[in-house]
Amino acid sequence: MATQADPLSGSDAELIALGKQFGVFHRSVHMFYQRLRFDPPLERAAYTLLVRVADRPARLSVLAEDMALDLSTVSRQVAALEAAGLATRTPDPTDRRASVIAPTPLGQEVFTRNRAIWVNAMRELLADWTPDEATEFKRLLTRLNETINARYGGTDPADRCPRVEEEKP
Repeated sequence: MATQADPLSGSDAELIALGKQFGVFHRSVHMFYQRLRFDPPLERAAYTLLVRVADRPARLSVLAEDMALDLSTVSRQVAALEAAGLATRTPDPTDRRASVIAPTPLGQEVFTRNRAIWVNAMRELLADWTPDEATEFKRLLTRLNETINARYGGTDPADRCPRVEEEKP
């Protein structure tokens, strides 16, 4: 294992540089979403949940699993969408004890309008990229997300941080 006094090997330096780019990407995406002018204004978490239920209405447990969030977190977000008139709960036809979360007509309208805002922002953001660059970036980002989800996914916090073996000298 490298110590502070040891010079970094080339591969370690590349991994550290990539890790720094993860941080930059995280902050950049946050900034990107903050500057979108959604109508009505929606927090990123609310918009993400609205996108998910507009695509496929689902039970709270399914939403929590899909979004890798705790059930109580998703429940609070759904309650906020319901209070805004954007989502509704209906009895699950397969199990009347459970509910299916779906957008209301207003929620579907808000989703459609905000999706257009988001698509236009993405179009402007990638305006100087070639189609091949955008396709390759999408492929690599998808692969990275799939790898992260396979290794760190799930809704149980204990499952999110597998132990990493330290290098032996």
